[in-house]
Amino acid sequence: MRIRRRDTFAALLAPALPSPALGQTTNTASKLRFERIDFTAVIVPMKQGTVYSPDFGPTLDQRLVDFPKYPKFIVEIQASGGLSGIGESSREVPLASVQANAEWLKGKTLADLDFAKPSLGMPSGTTSDAFEIAIYDILGKHLGLPVCALLGGCHQSKVAVSYWTGQRTTKDMLEVCRKAVEGGFHNLKFKARKGENPKPLLEAAVKAAPGLTYIIDFNSSYEDVAAFVKMAAPLREFPLTIEDPVTKRLDWFRQVREQTKIPVALTPSSPKQAVDALKEGAADVFNNSMKSRDFVNLGYLAELSGVRMWHGSGVELGVRDMWFVHKAAATKSCTIPSDTLSYLREHDLLAERFTPVKGFVAIPKAPGLGVTLDKAAVRKFKA
Repeated sequence: MRIRRRDTFAALLAPALPSPALGQTTNTASKLRFERIDFTAVIVPMKQGTVYSPDFGPTLDQRLVDFPKYPKFIVEIQASGGLSGIGESSREVPLASVQANAEWLKGKTLADLDFAKPSLGMPSGTTSDAFEIAIYDILGKHLGLPVCALLGGCHQSKVAVSYWTGQRTTKDMLEVCRKAVEGGFHNLKFKARKGENPKPLLEAAVKAAPGLTYIIDFNSSYEDVAAFVKMAAPLREFPLTIEDPVTKRLDWFRQVREQTKIPVALTPSSPKQAVDALKEGAADVFNNSMKSRDFVNLGYLAELSGVRMWHGSGVELGVRDMWFVHKAAATKSCTIPSDTLSYLREHDLLAERFTPVKGFVAIPKAPGLGVTLDKAAVRKFKA
C-alpha cells in the first residue's frame, strides 16, 4: 500500500478500519495507549582506528577524538495490545530532556499527540525524535506497514550509504579506501579543515580505489572565500563533492560553486535556509538531517528543484540509522550515499547486525522499523 504525503494522520489509520473512517480512527487512536517507557544511556565505542589518524598533526579536530565518549539513549515504549517500539537519541543530550518526555508520554494515546509539530507536542524537542522513532515503530506494527510508508510512501526499496572516516594521513587513507572497496561501497566521505591540502590524499585514494566518488566535509572551517578557492581549484579533476566549505553565508557558497566548478553541499540549519539556498544558487546538494516532517518536505522540494541530497548523521547506532534509512526511502531525491554509519561502531545494538550490501541498505520487510534490539548488547554497553 502506498500512502501519499498529503494524507492526514487520521487517514493513515483508516485502512485498518471500516467506514466511517474518521470517527473510528479517532476511537482507535484513543485506545492505543503508551503504557510503559524505559530508557538506557549507552556508550558504544567506534571500531579501532576508524575515526582518525592519531599522528595526523596540529589541525586534528578534537571533536573526532571526543565524540565516541558521549552517551546516547535507547528508548523502549510498551503500548497497549502487546505492541512495542524502540528509539534512539542523538549524542550529548541531557538526561532531563529524556525524563521530561518519558513522563509526559506515559499513559497518553496516539490521539494525544500533535503530529503537526516536529516534537509531536512533547515538552522537550531536544530528544523528542528518539520517542518519535519508537512511536512510528509502534504505528507501523499496528498497521502492518514499514515506517517509510507512514512518512510519505516508500519511494526507494534500498538506500545508498557511504563509507566514512575523519581526518587521515595519506598512508592511512589507503587502508580506508581498501576497506571501502572491500565493503562494496561507491562513495567515501572524509574530513578536512583549514590549513590542510586534500590533494595528496585524493591522488592516493583515486589510484588505490578508482571506482569511488568522494565527499570532503570542511565543517565551514574557512572564513575566506578566496583562500578556499585557491586551495580547492586543483581538486576539480577528482570525482568530488565539497561539503560546507566556508562559513554559512549563502552568497559565499554560491561564489565557491561558481569559482571552483566543484559540486557544493550545504547542511541547511533550517527549512528556510534551504529555500534561501535554492534561490541564491548556493548548493548542488543538501546534507539533510532535519526531523521527519521537515526532512521529507525538503526532500520533495529538492526533487522539484533538481537538487539531490543525502541523510546526515552524528555517527549513530542501529535504531537511529534504520530510522534515517526509512526517511531517505520516503523521498525520491535522497540518492547521494547517506551517512548511515553504525557498522563502524563495535556494536549497533541490533539483534541482526546492520551491514550495508554493495553500498546499499534494503528497507526491511517487517512492519515498523523492521529491526529489534539486542538486549544483551544494550546491557553490555550501558553507560
